[in-house]
Amino acid sequence: MSDSEPIVLPSLEPMQAEVGKCIAAFSSVESFLAMLYATLMHPAPRKLSLLSFDAARHIEIKCRMLRSIGPHCLSGGNLEDFDKIMQRVRRKSEMRHKIAHWQVSHWHKNQPVSTHKEMGELEPRLMPAYFSAGNLDFSPDNPIGMSELIDFSSGCRVLANDIIQFGMRFPLRQDDKD
Repeated sequence: MSDSEPIVLPSLEPMQAEVGKCIAAFSSVESFLAMLYATLMHPAPRKLSLLSFDAARHIEIKCRMLRSIGPHCLSGGNLEDFDKIMQRVRRKSEMRHKIAHWQVSHWHKNQPVSTHKEMGELEPRLMPAYFSAGNLDFSPDNPIGMSELIDFSSGCRVLANDIIQFGMRFPLRQDDKD
């Protein structure tokens, strides 16, 4: 490639679309956590439990709410399984934070690029925004690739299903049947 040839960068749109899928997949996890919270809060009215859980805007607060009641509602294997689910939610929430706040941009292992050849090797990656604390030197440590995003959304779907299955261990309350 010569310096006179135009550089065609790969489209960012497929990765941007996958970011949207990731956010939607994690939203399912949050929705099923709300249902689990309402189940564990029995005999409190389900509607009030859901309203109070929804008032907590950040996932960290929602997780604290669940962790605060779990040991009082669960024991033995159920408590152990609950703790494992909550650990998985914590890990997913850390990744979700990056997905929601980082930007899709072009990346090269030698950021900032200094040659025409390196410019032609730029690849789409999710990374901290330029001029943010995580990218002041234009060389983020751990940019996220497409395969990691696909794994995240797939993992969120599995986790959401596991939360549903865990919640189904407990009998429906009368106000759930109405």
